[in-house]
Amino acid sequence: MSRSSGQKQKLLYLQKIMLEKTDEEHGLTVKEILTELEAYGIKAERKSLYDDLKSLEDFGIDICRTKTNTVKYYVGSHDFEIPEL
Repeated sequence: MSRSSGQKQKLLYLQKIMLEKTDEEHGLTVKEILTELEAYGIKAERKSLYDDLKSLEDFGIDICRTKTNTVKYYVGSHDFEIPEL
């Protein structure tokens, strides 16, 4: 896939999506993550998404997986928000 516009921001948007839309009870499949990225105008391939999720994990974000019929990804631990404090 050639570099299209927004590819440099893909990892940032992926982090935003994972932090805002997932938790232990609400995971996203790869297909759902790709759809979320497309809403920001970011095109991505399934295979590159696995590397991006690993990069977020290496950065220190607690990326977890659950496997039932499909694999779902979510952020296991979030920083506290003001109302939670």
